[in-house]
Amino acid sequence: MQLTLYEQTVIFLRSFALGAVLAGIYTIIAVLRTLSPPGKWLLFFTDILFMLIAAFLNFMFALSCTNGMIRGYSLAAQLIAFCALYLTVGRLIKKSSFLIRNILQKTWQRITLPVRSVCRRIFSSVLIKCKKVLKKLKKNKISLEK
Repeated sequence: MQLTLYEQTVIFLRSFALGAVLAGIYTIIAVLRTLSPPGKWLLFFTDILFMLIAAFLNFMFALSCTNGMIRGYSLAAQLIAFCALYLTVGRLIKKSSFLIRNILQKTWQRITLPVRSVCRRIFSSVLIKCKKVLKKLKKNKISLEK
């Protein structure tokens, strides 16, 4: 089956987009690894999971765009996009992940500060009342024993 130049260009661009999506997925996995280093088994599992996702997406792409035929330029476009994005934007995101995490933590603390302070006040007042009740119960128990 012969494809026109237009169809080949569309397949190439779609392959490039698929490579960018795969680079994005792998960048997310790399950031998660950076923030909390996994053990050997979890590392192995995440690598296998990524490979399965990539294989599935490539298979579905080949079925939908090229009628199941594997095209060399399609694989090359995916590889170029993956390498270009992961080695540039992916590295920047990975290096700035600690900064992003700290900003998100501080923002979360600022958002939840009013709720935490109200919960602390409620808990402390309930605790004080419980102590008073326990004190009264102990006093009544001692007076009943006499």
